[in-house]
Amino acid sequence: MNPVRTRAIVRVTAAAVALGLVVAGCGKDEDKSSSSTTSTTTSTTTSTTTAADTTSAEATTPAGTPDYATLLVKPADIPQVGNTPWAGDAPKVTLTPAPPDVSQTYTSGTDAINISVIVSDDASQAATGLTGAANSVPSQVTGSPVPLPAVTPDATVTIGTSVDGKSAMAALLFTVERTVVVAIFSSAPGDLNPVPQDFVEAVGKAQVAAIQENLPNLK
Repeated sequence: MNPVRTRAIVRVTAAAVALGLVVAGCGKDEDKSSSSTTSTTTSTTTSTTTAADTTSAEATTPAGTPDYATLLVKPADIPQVGNTPWAGDAPKVTLTPAPPDVSQTYTSGTDAINISVIVSDDASQAATGLTGAANSVPSQVTGSPVPLPAVTPDATVTIGTSVDGKSAMAALLFTVERTVVVAIFSSAPGDLNPVPQDFVEAVGKAQVAAIQENLPNLK
């Protein structure tokens, strides 16, 4: 994960975990192009519905909704690997379909990490979600998963590249109590330097600490 040209951003949502992990690495220009195409081909009714869903999920949340964003690691707690500190965009909360999740993308130079925390009803449901996510990783990230017990007993990390071989990627998956964590690490196109496992481990530990501290406070 070295600074190269354009930034790669990876988005992961609870719905992706429920249906099978979907990981998409794309540059800013690609993202804009995709958005433009969607806008011109979507019907007015669908567009209105999508806009309403986005507003309820990202801009405002119903009164009494737990502060799921507290479950996310703070950018300052992510180890700095270059000259640029990590910065996070606004956390995004998705309440439907259940289970709820909160995600955030962190960037440092041209490197990106997307972390999604899915809040299940119980540990058993979280374990099921973790299995579904793990089964889908090979179709998105090359490499073989290996245990990373220093993070949690069920943590695994897959370090490789995007399926098109254009950028380095890694996927870290684990559970903490009734939550599922999916962390995707991505470098810019052209950067094939493997994501360091010790860095992935450090980020995972920081995320575990954030959940352990704040999950009991969700109301």
